[in-house]
Order: sequence, then C-alpha cells, then structure tokens
Amino acid sequence: MNKKFNRNVKELFMKLLPVQIFLMLASGVSGIVNGLIVGNNLSATAMAALGLTAPLSSLLASLATIVSGGSGILCGKYMGRGEARKVNAVFSNSMLVLFSSGVVLTIVFLLFSSPIARIVGANAETLNDTVLFIQGTAIGILPLLMMPCLMTFLQMCNKPTVSLIAPVILAVSNALLCLLAVGPMKGGVFMVALASSISTFLTVGFMVVYLLMNKDLVRFDMKDMDMSMIKEMLILGSPGSLAGIMYSTRNVFINSHASAVGGISAVNALAILGSCDCFFDCLNVGAGSTLSMLASVFIGEKDVRSLKDLMKFTIFTGLCMCAVKICVATFFGRNIAMLFGAKGAAIESTWMLLFLYNLAAPFNIFTLTFMGVYQNLGRVTFCNMLYPVNCLIVPLFCCAVLSRVFGVNAIFACYMIAEIVTLICMYVYACMKKKALAKDLDDMLYLDKQLDASSKYSISIREIPEVVNVAQRIQDYCLENGVDKRRSMLAGLCMEEMAGNIVEHGFTKDNKSHTIDVFACVEEDKSVRLRLRDNCVPFDPHSKLEMYENDDPFKNVGIKLVSKIAKEMNYQTTFGMNVLNITL
Repeated sequence: MNKKFNRNVKELFMKLLPVQIFLMLASGVSGIVNGLIVGNNLSATAMAALGLTAPLSSLLASLATIVSGGSGILCGKYMGRGEARKVNAVFSNSMLVLFSSGVVLTIVFLLFSSPIARIVGANAETLNDTVLFIQGTAIGILPLLMMPCLMTFLQMCNKPTVSLIAPVILAVSNALLCLLAVGPMKGGVFMVALASSISTFLTVGFMVVYLLMNKDLVRFDMKDMDMSMIKEMLILGSPGSLAGIMYSTRNVFINSHASAVGGISAVNALAILGSCDCFFDCLNVGAGSTLSMLASVFIGEKDVRSLKDLMKFTIFTGLCMCAVKICVATFFGRNIAMLFGAKGAAIESTWMLLFLYNLAAPFNIFTLTFMGVYQNLGRVTFCNMLYPVNCLIVPLFCCAVLSRVFGVNAIFACYMIAEIVTLICMYVYACMKKKALAKDLDDMLYLDKQLDASSKYSISIREIPEVVNVAQRIQDYCLENGVDKRRSMLAGLCMEEMAGNIVEHGFTKDNKSHTIDVFACVEEDKSVRLRLRDNCVPFDPHSKLEMYENDDPFKNVGIKLVSKIAKEMNYQTTFGMNVLNITL
C-alpha cells in the first residue's frame, strides 16, 4: 500500500479524516443526549416536540451546508492556484451571507413559531411544547449556521486541533446546560432548547475569539464583498444542501411505509437506526468530506495525478472501514437493538435493518468519492440530477412497489439499492460522454482540456539525486510544449534550486520520511507554472529573504536567484503542507 499511493496525499487524507469523523460523532452525540434528557425528564409531549422539530434542524443544517460546502470548494481552488488573498474574500462573503440569513431566520422563527409548529405536524396536544421548542431553537440559529463554515476555515488554515476542541465544547456544554435546565432550574422544553442554543453560541464564540487572536489566518473585511463570488459559492454548495433536504423527505416516506408494511417492530427498528446512525455514517461521511476538501485544492492546482491518487486512497480506506461496520452490524446488531430497549420481533427487525443499511456502505463510498469530485469540478447540475434518484426516486420505488413483493426487507434494502442505481447512472453518463464504454478512472472523470493529465508534468522526489533529473525533465517538458529555450532552462533551474533547498534542509530537520510533490504546467499563454508541495517543517522563502536581505550576499543564493527570475512566487501552508507556487 505504501508504494501504491502518493505519500503526501495519504498523509493529508489521514490527517484530516479523524477530524471529520469526530465532527460527525460530536454532532450526533449532542442529538442523542438531548433525546435522553428530554425523554427521561420531561413529558411525552416534550419528546414529541423534539421529534417534530427534527426536520427543522435538518433544514437549518442543509442551509448551512450550502455556504460551508461552497466556501470550502472555493477556498481549496484558490489555495491550489496560490491566490491566498482570495481565501479572505471567500471568508468575508461567507460570514456576511450566514449572518444575514441567521438574523432573518431568527426573526421568522420567533414571529411565526405557531404556524411553523403546525406545518411540522403539531396537533392540539403537542402544539404548545413544539412552539416553545421552536422559540428556544430560534435563539441559536445564527451560531448554528456559522459553526460548520468556521470549522471548514479552521481546517483549511491547518488548525485541526481547534476543530477538535470546538465540538467537544459543544457536546459537553450542551449536556451540562440541558441537565441544569431540567434539574436545578426545573425548566421545560423551552429551557432545553435554549440550553442547546447557548452551547452553540459558546462554541462559535470560542472559534471567533481564536480567529481574532490569530490575525495571520482569515479575517473579515467588508471591502471583500463580491456578489459574483457569493453566487458561485451558493451554486457549488447547493448539491450537499439539496441532498440533506431530500434525505429528510425520504425518511418521512420510509417511516410511513415501514409502519404500514412491517408494523411497530419496523418503526422501532428505524427509530433505533435514527438514534445510532451517526456512529455508522461518520466513517463514510468523514471520508467524503475529507476527499471534497482536498479535491478542491488539487483541482485548483490542476494536479490530476494527486486527484486520482486521492480518489483511489479514499475508496481503499473507505472500503476497509466499511468492512468493519458490516462486521459490527452482523455480529452485534441484536445487542445494539437490546441496548435501545428493543424486544421480541423488534430485535430481529433492527438486526436486519442494521445489516442491510451497512451493506450499502461500500457502494456509498464510491458514490461519495465521485460526487465529491464532480461537485468540485463544477458539475453541479449533474449532481443535482443524481440526488433525487438516490434520495427520493429509488427509495420511494422500494417502499411503494418492491415492499408489496418482498415485504419490509425491501424497504430496509432501499439504501443499498439507491447507491447501486446511482453508480449505474454515473457509469452510463460517463459512457455517453465518451461515446464508448468507460474502462478506467480517466473515462469516469471525463476531464476537460484544462485538466487533461497529458498536458501536465508531475513526479515525487524522495532523495537528493532525483532533484537534478527532475530539473532536466521539466526543462525538456517546457521545450516540448512550446516554451522558449531560455525560460525552459530557467524553469529547470528554479525547480532544481528550490527542490534542492527543501531536500537539503527540510529532509534533515527530523527523522521522519519526507516527499516533495513536483508539478509543472504550461498555460495557454506559454507561461510556466511550477508547484512544490512537501511535508517538511514550515518554511516560507519570503521570510528568509527578508531575514537576510542586508546580510551576507552569499546566504540563500538559490532563493534570491529564484525570486529575481520568477514573475511571481507565492508560498502558503495547505493543511500543514508547504506549498510553493512559481510562475515564469
């Protein structure tokens, strides 16, 4: 496996994956805690109010996903292009959209809490508690919308530790405040909802204070407001949001048909799945989120080689995790059912549901991988066409048609069938684009000319002797692609100087194994773009130039030479990796 995948791609993926998994788990734990506290301390109508307002929480999460997903893709692309200043612009536009939306939705939820309660299904018995829960939730809408986006930017700025601390603050403060609300304060459903809102404010407050104290990260600036950027961000983020809305709708239909076909045991099984699905989904969703973040960077860099390695490693890692999930569901599914109080027929129904649900996971890994890349490539319309197939059409067919023949198991199998049909749709579309059978990853991606792997040069360096050879190859590559002899020679020289500097100084700073990913691209105007990505200690050549500007002229000769030759030289850290972009 070590030689099969690009080392830096593996390192980036495995660095971000645990954070994404933990974020998913933390949000799920908060939901479980709220359910346990309300169910064991308040009335049955309070618990019903919690369930009735669940679609509203899903809707708010979907709205937040539009901005957080779109801004993450844009930031990755700008990082990949070496346009670090535009990352601040994306942050500013994101915060403006989220703040405005949060204020408007808070007012709407507070003023129209009663009509909203009736829309989600509250009757005369549950109306009062549902209204109170909506009002308590409304107070925390603003931080609830901002939190996912702030998490995204902190990870983009290589602050995974802060991203891990924030959900811990959310989960712990939520549990303590909710217990305080129903305990010493003897409050009702409004106090529980308010406690959750306060915990969200505390979490977002922590992240905002951290960003304000570290001004070298991202910052808000009204001068960066750009309506065209906001439009692009919302379009790119729309598929994930659409999926969230459709999944919520799907679950309503599945619950309804399962009740009619399988009775109370099937409904109980779905309720148990709903309570613990975050523990099963966190692995797949974490892998998909990690891929999406990194894919945006590689696409921005036009680094098709790293993009393919990322996809292959995501699928490989995802399938390994899926095997573990299937084993857990197979051997411990009945124990999980009994843990949630299932008895008799409900135990077997839950076991079958958990088994079939997790059997869909391997197919889902392929779906998430390709959908994540398609979305980053800007194929939003195609993604938005696939989500109804996956989220609504196939599940409804299983519920309304197949269940009449195969019973409730057809409903339980709808998750797996939906993933298989979605993958078939992807393959058929790829064949249509190629006008022949798709035979490999290149055919499935059907990249345009700007990302065509044949017009790029990329390789990884692990030893000093490789530096000179790579420099010569880059010089030859430039000549073959119409660059004049002088600039071709300078391109090779720049690569040799900077790569040699990294190998000589960065590789020897510690006892770890290091790699430089070298990438060269000749643009349409015949300008040459070079990129070096390494996993050594942080090293900014600009700071070195400033440090020794008035010192010995023989110090850092290579860096000084490249800075004079290059039309542009940009350095940044991307997810903890050093990335140097040079334009000639």
